[in-house]
Amino acid sequence: MVDDALTSLQRRQNLVAVTAAMAVTALIYGLSLPLFSLVMNERGVESTIIGLSTAVQSVAILLIAPFLPSYMRRSGPAALMLGAILVTLVVFLLLPFFSSLLVWIALRFLIGCASSILWICGEAWINQLATDRIRGRVVAMYSMAVAAGFALGPLLLSFTGSNGVTPFLVSSAITLLAALPLLSVMRIAPRLDGKRTGALPGYFLLAPLAMSLFALFAVAEGIVLTFLPLYGISLGLTEPQGLYLITLMGIGGMVGQLPIGWLVDQVDRMLLATVCILLVGVGALLMPAVLAIPTWNLVFMLLFGAVLSGIYTIAMVIIGDQFRGADLAAASALYGIMWGAGSTLGPPIGGVAMDFFPPHGVPLSIAVLFAGFLPFAAISCLRRYRSGSAA
Repeated sequence: MVDDALTSLQRRQNLVAVTAAMAVTALIYGLSLPLFSLVMNERGVESTIIGLSTAVQSVAILLIAPFLPSYMRRSGPAALMLGAILVTLVVFLLLPFFSSLLVWIALRFLIGCASSILWICGEAWINQLATDRIRGRVVAMYSMAVAAGFALGPLLLSFTGSNGVTPFLVSSAITLLAALPLLSVMRIAPRLDGKRTGALPGYFLLAPLAMSLFALFAVAEGIVLTFLPLYGISLGLTEPQGLYLITLMGIGGMVGQLPIGWLVDQVDRMLLATVCILLVGVGALLMPAVLAIPTWNLVFMLLFGAVLSGIYTIAMVIIGDQFRGADLAAASALYGIMWGAGSTLGPPIGGVAMDFFPPHGVPLSIAVLFAGFLPFAAISCLRRYRSGSAA
């Protein structure tokens, strides 16, 4: 079904279903990455190897994304997402029964393939349904739900612990929940129809800064999800306290989405992105002084999560404004590749930084990356002001 043929009720049903499914997907993501890191760390695996194994999970998106636009036109995003959920379920059931590092890497690659399908299809679906007038707020509501799932993942892991089969069985059960809202809208889910206007790499030239923002966000997210609990432990926190840092960051990302979504619809989007980049870089420099201090670390991680998540929301809104139909499917696949590239680079960068600049490799790597990207964002913002164009 083409989205223009949907009634207002059907459009809302689609938005609720895909948002709910992606919230559960984010919960799985927020639970599994720290779980894998903690299990491997307990087995004596070095931080650099942990980072590389996480990168393998992200590499999958680079291989899967180029094929997704054509499949979204044929089958629609809902059917593809259901298949990805099934793969994720099977892998979670297999993981606790293997201790071989090579087998884990292979299984994490399969999870990466499934996650690629879920994220790219889900976000293309959201952007196709949103109207230009309120796109920022619709994307913000979606991001808020995803951030809630992301925040609950580490919190749930703090209750299940990282030992034994329990966290893997819980992850499998939660994975099944993601399928329920999708099944409810299978008959009215849209396809991303039409003809693409160009080759996949060409979409980067049409929105270079927005595409780059996805990669930057993914690098930082990959570093934080993989190593923030370990960094917290190195500062004297317990394992649950280290996991709470990620939960707090997710809550901040959730609560911060509504004001950010409102701002995205009101002000210059690239100026807002530039400010967020600056704030994340400064925040990373403050981490060593703040994270080990009770109460202050709570407030800090809430704000840090809100600003970091805002970068992704802004970039997603820009892409949704600029592309529709088959072009949106292709652009979503490309920014999925950018996200995958960032996620692939992030954990190894964090792991190397942890090994060579202990104990503060995590904040140092994030600060350096965002400081390096800031001039690019600022120059792009100035060029738009001089040309008189709007975001």
